[in-house]
Amino acid sequence: MNRTTTGMAGMGGRAALRLALMLGAPAGLAFGATAAHAEEPAPSTNAMVNLVRLLVAQGTIAKDKGDELIAEATREAEKARAEERAAIVAAATAAANAAPVRNAAAQPTPQYGQAAPALADGGLPPPPPGTIRVPYVPEVVREQIRDELREDVIKQAKAEGWASPQKAAPEWTQRFHPYADLRIRSQSNFFSKYNATDIPNFQGIVAGGALDLINSQIPLLNTTRDKYNIMKVRARFGTIYDVNDRIKVGIEIASGNDQNPLTTNANLGNGFFKRNLYLNKAYVQGRITDWWTLTGGRFDNPFLATDAMFDPDLEFDGVAGEVRLPRPLFGIGDVALRGGAFPLDLGGQNFPETATTKSTGAQKWLFSAQLEGDWHLPHGVLVRAAGAYHWFANVQGRPSAACALYAGVTQCSTDWSTPFFVQKGNSLSFIRRIALNPSATGTQAQPQLLGLTQPFRVLDAVVQVHVPISQHTEFALTGDYLLNTAFRKGDACRYGLAGEPVNNGGSGGSGNICDATIGSRTPYVAGNEGFQVIAALGYPKPYRWGEWKVFGGYKYLESDATLDAFVDDDFHLGGTNAKGFTLGAEFGLWPGVTWRARWLSANQVTGEPFAADVAQFDLNVAF
Repeated sequence: MNRTTTGMAGMGGRAALRLALMLGAPAGLAFGATAAHAEEPAPSTNAMVNLVRLLVAQGTIAKDKGDELIAEATREAEKARAEERAAIVAAATAAANAAPVRNAAAQPTPQYGQAAPALADGGLPPPPPGTIRVPYVPEVVREQIRDELREDVIKQAKAEGWASPQKAAPEWTQRFHPYADLRIRSQSNFFSKYNATDIPNFQGIVAGGALDLINSQIPLLNTTRDKYNIMKVRARFGTIYDVNDRIKVGIEIASGNDQNPLTTNANLGNGFFKRNLYLNKAYVQGRITDWWTLTGGRFDNPFLATDAMFDPDLEFDGVAGEVRLPRPLFGIGDVALRGGAFPLDLGGQNFPETATTKSTGAQKWLFSAQLEGDWHLPHGVLVRAAGAYHWFANVQGRPSAACALYAGVTQCSTDWSTPFFVQKGNSLSFIRRIALNPSATGTQAQPQLLGLTQPFRVLDAVVQVHVPISQHTEFALTGDYLLNTAFRKGDACRYGLAGEPVNNGGSGGSGNICDATIGSRTPYVAGNEGFQVIAALGYPKPYRWGEWKVFGGYKYLESDATLDAFVDDDFHLGGTNAKGFTLGAEFGLWPGVTWRARWLSANQVTGEPFAADVAQFDLNVAF
């Protein structure tokens, strides 16, 4: 048999060799030189047949489906063999007709020193009559072609979903993206022995409804007794489902003790009672265009912010949108404009409950807008700068009309303006104007409600700088500045003594912030500014063993810089009118398992002394 490495074109080149390998015919023996040397291929030399049989054996595809694929592969193989035979015979016949048949014995033998005679067929003497020349393919070439063919087959199988084990389930199941995390926390609270002992628990007062100031005891905060090892657990699990390439929905269930909007922690050690689960997220998000996204329902905070403005666990109700520039500004800046409308309290439909004539209170909303620019600088430095305006509409308390509770009235005209939730720090005033029974003698009950003294329209400016230190670590610095532009200190006494603030008073004076005698007034020490600086070094998000991060920061938040209902609930045990520092570290233990420790030390900015330190140790598991 004649062999040559230059005769690959005789079999259709590389395409013919790929086909030969797929059909299971050894390239070096395909249609041998004579019929006596031809070998019948074994039934299992067809790569496609073997692949299908393997998939059937592994249960990836059903046997009947596999039989159909084997039958189809066999038909295609027979057809390919027939076409290849015809092509080879045609090529051999054409070569034989193009050159005269010469007897090898009649050819002159070149003498020493003489050049061999030039041959017309590329340097090879013509084969004897009836001989078919078969190309020789080196083993390395055959292995390369075999590997490429295997990759092509696997790629096609995965694309069509018939040979990928993870796609054995229906196609729609591949659109789910589940996630979950679990956190176990040990927390201890420490108080200064110099703290005031008569600070009202305004969160409890607001949550409890009307409080009879004459005949009831005022709930007070614990400010002196340390609390050790308060065990808490947080569990969250959810999924995101891709409806199509433009629409997705998300649902998340989370633990919690109550309907507090700031935390999904559940306290442990309460008699082994079961804990509650709440619907924490439920939203639809649509990518209207490549640069415009809309989200509706209950979802994560859509704005760039720190916990001085919004607690990290806070979820938003309503509608939010984002518009991004289709291409970087000046080649380095990604610019986005965000906005949204979020209902805070839409009020009761049947207010007042016992009155025949109903009234409609002003609905409470949050309207927000933010412009953000992400600037990608040389050496991997990223600078993010954002300016936001948050307008909390109709959250300010309003004085009621004369309310004759003694006559059987159960609700006053502006009860709707009491806060939906507070922590502590914001200025509060009484809102009910209770009319006393002129014919009654003795002390009469005066159940009061509290309302926010100040309105809130907050300007929030955030800057973040990320500087790479190594391949995986970075130095990050964050600055945040808040200003309540609606705050007016002089408006605290606009309703007179009956509507004066009940907190945020200084020392001196008569004890009344709105005393009729101006010179006798106690100073109103509330403020409307706040800022925070945070520095972090290490892995941005530690995830596995050896990954680490250390961080620290300082926060200063005056009483009415922003709505205290939504700020961090850990620092100073929640709320505004707080200043102090935070230190912490995070370390990876196993993939998805991290340990974090934090120390939060805070004091009041103004008013009665209240210092609180918080130590937290968290075990976080994400999966």
